[in-house]
Amino acid sequence: MRLYLLRHGRSPSAAEAGVAKDFDRPLSDLGRADVRKAARHLGERGARPVLILHSPLQRAFETAREAASAIKPAPELEAFAPLANKLSAEDLAGRLRQRCHDLSEVLAVGHQPQLGELVAVLSQALFNLKPAGLVALELKDDGSASFLWAVNPEELPD
Repeated sequence: MRLYLLRHGRSPSAAEAGVAKDFDRPLSDLGRADVRKAARHLGERGARPVLILHSPLQRAFETAREAASAIKPAPELEAFAPLANKLSAEDLAGRLRQRCHDLSEVLAVGHQPQLGELVAVLSQALFNLKPAGLVALELKDDGSASFLWAVNPEELPD
């Protein structure tokens, strides 16, 4: 299975956004643009995720929605609490494998440090995952994974 990991796009602080909780922080306009750029890149690489799992936090939901609008055909969106940056990378890996075992390609939208730690645990690769950064992994049946590629938005053309 191909697993694509997308860190949520840039978002203002809770105070800047005028919200009381970190949970409710929205994406900034730049964050939206970066996410669309990353999603277009995913399509250019031939990716066709059938499902986008996202953290329940507002900025991750908005990231998933932006990405889905740029991916054809548009994948289904599903809030996935394990992506809320509270579980260990090992626990998240198990939950993702369980949820996605019968799917060919999935995009998971979440947060740092959880996504970066997940990449390291699954593939032993290290990558500085910036907002709207994207990583591609191949999950194997034996529980291992291969690091395929990674990109941050500033590396992509506008």
